[in-house]
Amino acid sequence: MEDNHLVECRALEYSSNVSKDSRYRHVPRLTGLYNSGNSCYMNAVLQCLCSTTPLVEYFLSGKYQEDLGRSKGEVSCAFGQLVTDMWLGEYKCIYPAQIRAVIGNLHHPFANRAQQDAQELLVYLLNGLHDELKRSTRRRFPMETTFRSGQRKLSLPCTELSIITHLFEGQLDQVTVCLKCHNTVRTNEAFTVLSLPIPSGRKCSLQDCLECFFQQDTLTWNDQMLCSLCEKKQDTSVKANIAKLPDFVLLHLKRFDYCGQQKRKLRTEVSFPLENLDFSPYAPGPFGSQGKYNLYAVVNHSGDMDSGHYTAYCKHPVTHNWFEFDDETVNYISASTLQSSAAYIFFYTCQELQVPCW
Repeated sequence: MEDNHLVECRALEYSSNVSKDSRYRHVPRLTGLYNSGNSCYMNAVLQCLCSTTPLVEYFLSGKYQEDLGRSKGEVSCAFGQLVTDMWLGEYKCIYPAQIRAVIGNLHHPFANRAQQDAQELLVYLLNGLHDELKRSTRRRFPMETTFRSGQRKLSLPCTELSIITHLFEGQLDQVTVCLKCHNTVRTNEAFTVLSLPIPSGRKCSLQDCLECFFQQDTLTWNDQMLCSLCEKKQDTSVKANIAKLPDFVLLHLKRFDYCGQQKRKLRTEVSFPLENLDFSPYAPGPFGSQGKYNLYAVVNHSGDMDSGHYTAYCKHPVTHNWFEFDDETVNYISASTLQSSAAYIFFYTCQELQVPCW
């Protein structure tokens, strides 16, 4: 096991090429974030996004300013400044006041000092960045395909693309079949974060959660769906597959649930692979090597629903070692210690982890 001193020396060897004063600078990309009042949920998400090197490169290079055009881009500018401060290696820890303020404008509960959900913040932040950086184009995938008496209907609407859709957006192909008349409807749905159910039991694997998500379901009784041919609700089978995989796959475990009126947290230990997570069983077409993904970041949640704490594990693109980011504290950890029942959001990629250029 490498100690912290050796890891820091290796990172400083890299940073010595950045400027003549690098030997006095903090290790690049090992910057903590001060907790500004129950903001650990935000800090953990920001650390993981700042480990997504193509996203970092996009902001460090200033390309985002070209895409903003005349837009003020409050979210993008705040995130761009945060990325710069975290990657230049000048600070051991920074206070993310600006990014917290603009995130609070996206969703008012994020502006208060109460604990919030990291997955919810991740979705709002990605949507906020996309809305500011998007541009219109024609979608390559049909949004809906309907089979009716041998006829096929296609819908190819305009869509809006951004660095967020380029890196994180995938497509689900969902097929619903009326079990009375066999009317079949196929719908394509975009996703950036897949929320996975956790099978019952004390232990399971991330592959088990994916199997549960992509299994065929039969909707009956109160869950029946309206059939356009029968013109009434009928028992319906529903099956989803992956139509398009993004380069960066974000997976969220549904650990928070309601049992009647009581809120609860599922503490199931979900084992997950560090390398070669296989998505090919859930895709009808061959994806080749793109079907295998490697882990590069994890958001963890420990404790209860209303009084828990968030941390992040991130793989360093310079040293390829793992580090724990616990607000302002950054520590080297062994890859063998990543597995825990606290794992909440996974960041996987089919790309090689490389140092961003700017």
